[in-house]
Amino acid sequence: MSAIPAASFEGQTASRPVVVVGAGPVGVRLVNELHRRMPDCPIVLYGAERWSPYNRVRLSSALAGETAWVDLMSDMRLPASPLIETRLGCAVVAVDPIGQCVIDAQQILQPYRLLVLATGSAPHMPSIPGIDLPGVYAFRDMDNALQLAARRARTHRTVVLGGGLLGIEAARAMQRSNTEVFLVEHYDRLMPRQLDLGGSEALKRKVEEAEIQVILGDGPQRIYGNSRVEGVKLRSGQVILCDTIIVAAGIRPNIELARQARLNVGRGIRVDDSMRTSDPSILAIGECAEHRGQVYGLVAPGLEQAGVAA
Repeated sequence: MSAIPAASFEGQTASRPVVVVGAGPVGVRLVNELHRRMPDCPIVLYGAERWSPYNRVRLSSALAGETAWVDLMSDMRLPASPLIETRLGCAVVAVDPIGQCVIDAQQILQPYRLLVLATGSAPHMPSIPGIDLPGVYAFRDMDNALQLAARRARTHRTVVLGGGLLGIEAARAMQRSNTEVFLVEHYDRLMPRQLDLGGSEALKRKVEEAEIQVILGDGPQRIYGNSRVEGVKLRSGQVILCDTIIVAAGIRPNIELARQARLNVGRGIRVDDSMRTSDPSILAIGECAEHRGQVYGLVAPGLEQAGVAA
């Protein structure tokens, strides 16, 4: 990472904090790394969710009953420093790159010396009839997981749309309550972006051994029901009656703030090898960032990016 000219910190800018937008694992890692390297640097961390920072990677374990919900927060602690301010349940709604400030949902203006966008991603919800019916859930954050935990006790048959890692974990967690679970994947194998054919076939056998029914090479055409979900029709014409549908069909990087600030964006917020955006005072890390044409939907690359940014 190239050094920042000392002149850029002179005057009023030098007294401003580093502002981090996003209190997920990547944003929290950045705050910890930055504080370790620069303990005298003031930091403001924004989190749109009402929860204290938690490890979303372990949400499926909590949903399955293997991990206590409170334990999700145990490894996401922030340094105890008066220079670190957290603003949870407070979304940032706009960025002013000229004035070097952000504006939150309460219309409070917060100046920054450097801004780091760790806004993550949102679940991709397919544009099909019935997707808005009660009984259709995403599985991306704490609120989603708690809703599914409450639903698990009442569901008899659940269909999970998406055979990636998150979909498999959701299916496994729901099946532990002896619910009948179907896992539907658009491609001809599970985890198609991570596994070759042999690895995927071995994984499929393991999933089916857990009494999860796997359907490959198919996808939803429509979800139907009157007041709530009653079933899903697949493109092949197969109809699966169900009372719960979980959508785990990929992610969409959260790039709205960057687009509004007129940063260069593609699928994600475009960054260089130092995690800097087209504005040298703004960095982006994690699932919202696009580095050399690649958006990583995994936590490990995001944690590495946080170290680079720090």
